[in-house]
Amino acid sequence: MGQLKNTFSWSFSASEDFEQCRRRRYWSKYAMWGGWARNATEEQKTAYRLNKMDNRWGLMGQAAENAIMWVLRQHQAGKSVTVDDAWNTIARPFMTKKWNESLEGNWRTSPKQFCCLRDHYYGKLSGEEEKEAKRALAAQIRNCIQNFIDLVLPRVGNVQPQQEFRIATPETGGDVEHFIYEGVKIYSIPDYAYKIGDEVHIHDWKAGKIKADQHKLQLSLYALWAIVKYGAQLDKIFLYVEYLNEGQVLPFQITNEELEETKLLMSDSVGAMTEYLVDEDREKNEPLPKEEWELTLDPANCGMCDFYELCKPELDGLGG
Repeated sequence: MGQLKNTFSWSFSASEDFEQCRRRRYWSKYAMWGGWARNATEEQKTAYRLNKMDNRWGLMGQAAENAIMWVLRQHQAGKSVTVDDAWNTIARPFMTKKWNESLEGNWRTSPKQFCCLRDHYYGKLSGEEEKEAKRALAAQIRNCIQNFIDLVLPRVGNVQPQQEFRIATPETGGDVEHFIYEGVKIYSIPDYAYKIGDEVHIHDWKAGKIKADQHKLQLSLYALWAIVKYGAQLDKIFLYVEYLNEGQVLPFQITNEELEETKLLMSDSVGAMTEYLVDEDREKNEPLPKEEWELTLDPANCGMCDFYELCKPELDGLGG
């Protein structure tokens, strides 16, 4: 097997990290590279381990999405299932497994294979507070499943598997869903997409809070994915943000002007990231020294950052 190459890439999440804190992007894209190898430096190993860290809200979203997709598959197979069925068969075992992995510290031996929750790693949850957090997560997951069954399934229940786009996710192994735009690898992972005639329908499951503007921007990237990768026509692309916990849906289409705004945002963000590379060479993709990647201007971001451990000595030195 040839040596893995750290390819320059862009995604909305990477862009958000970069905008919030340049150093966070450095840790997650460059310092962690090769951290899985036995001969990696301690800093590489730590950055790699922290890059694999999850949080309880992300875990909740994964559990809800796994459960509703199971419900959909059962429906497509002609089987009617309940919230209890989905919770007990899919969501609860998933949450229990991941939570226990984190508590037991299995991630110390294999960060990629086992879950490490930021709340456990940084001592944010314990005792009664942890029990209450688990109860709240379970209630929200169950509510998401119920709203999917009641409100979303009637709208997508007639879609057949052969109409669906195959979307590469981290769980399927290998490289995740992406497309190439202006020579840049763009990561774009829609939750659920399918065709009806020449129409493309793209749904994004949200188990958390409503953030309409942010989510519309995210789905505009999915529209570009459908255009570049599958030749879809913009006026034939229908987008849906499914707010599962609130039982609401935000259906919309985007205009050519809005699509151009998304392209411009991407181009500006890619350009800014490129400035932090040696010789601004995206092909080589070698980062400038760590010190050139500035710390966030808002220290409040640090308390919620997976990489806090790596920045703490420097922050302490600054009186942070």
